[in-house]
Amino acid sequence: MTVEIKVSSIVCQACANTVTKAIQSLDAQADVKIDLETKIVNINGKSSETAIKEAITAVGHTVE
Repeated sequence: MTVEIKVSSIVCQACANTVTKAIQSLDAQADVKIDLETKIVNINGKSSETAIKEAITAVGHTVE
């Protein structure tokens, strides 16, 4: 399943790494691509959109 989420609080590569790790804690095989300019996170994996959003907010980022 592919999910696209805007994470407005991503401002740097360290933020992107934190979000990637949060998503991969749910699904270690998830393919995560983050565009720092648009703040769009594309995830191709097994986790639901709700679970992914919860993981992102749990590490302190804002999901739109």
